[in-house]
Amino acid sequence: MNIWIMDSESGITLLYKAHMDFDVNEDLISGLLTALNQFSSIEFKQPIESIDMGGLRWVYLSHPESKLLFIAADTKDVDANIISARLNVIKQTFIKEYQMYDSSWRKTWNGNIEKFQSFKKIIEEFYIQWKQVAKVQNIAEFYDILLVFQQILNLLMDVIEGHFAIEIKEKIYSRIEEMFENYLNHQYVRANPELQKISFNRRDGFNIIDINPQNCDMIVVEKQIINLIKRVVNIIKFYAGPANSLKFFIEENIFKYILSNFNLLKALNLDQFLLQVFLEDSS
Repeated sequence: MNIWIMDSESGITLLYKAHMDFDVNEDLISGLLTALNQFSSIEFKQPIESIDMGGLRWVYLSHPESKLLFIAADTKDVDANIISARLNVIKQTFIKEYQMYDSSWRKTWNGNIEKFQSFKKIIEEFYIQWKQVAKVQNIAEFYDILLVFQQILNLLMDVIEGHFAIEIKEKIYSRIEEMFENYLNHQYVRANPELQKISFNRRDGFNIIDINPQNCDMIVVEKQIINLIKRVVNIIKFYAGPANSLKFFIEENIFKYILSNFNLLKALNLDQFLLQVFLEDSS
């Protein structure tokens, strides 16, 4: 997130703190940002709150009493409300730090912006805090994903144990063991200790909950587990056939689990994947 703190009347940038590289002139950007806000205030009788421009999301906060303008830019995948909340923290802290509660600061200010540069350290401290919070949130979400996947894998083992004759069950387990051995021998898995923590045996089934999200690329691990689930489902479909496999999934309450946890699955962006993997080619 890049931050501008500006005099809203003159357009002078008091402070600029960048976390993203802009391949343009900083002064030109500052002038454009001020001009856009002034245009919106005059033509539409209200200042800009947020705008998507140049591949980024821009959020404006004004402080009319001090005639200060606070602007933040971040990527479009960050919600405007989150950017605004973070920018508001910076706004309140800056005003308090320099006692700029009204416009009287402009009468004694000599135009030197160096006095504001130390505030960059405070912004950096906020960045670190927000990053830590985001990491905790990501880890909590990842644990939720692991628990969902573990339960799905457990239910798939119930399908195998409860719906196949011994000789077919033997073939299914042999296929899964072969698949899992190939997985463990894959060069990428061998180079990633956390991926090696995924285990499988006929008695206990799959175990994925020993993975430590702080020691791995969570997106990569999620993709690997998704691939394992797809392969197990396809093995079951191969030996049961489309109609019977769907019947077995229903009887072992797989769809009931998905529906009863649908809000969580939707929040984790797993709802469509799970419905597709179980329903695909099953009619």
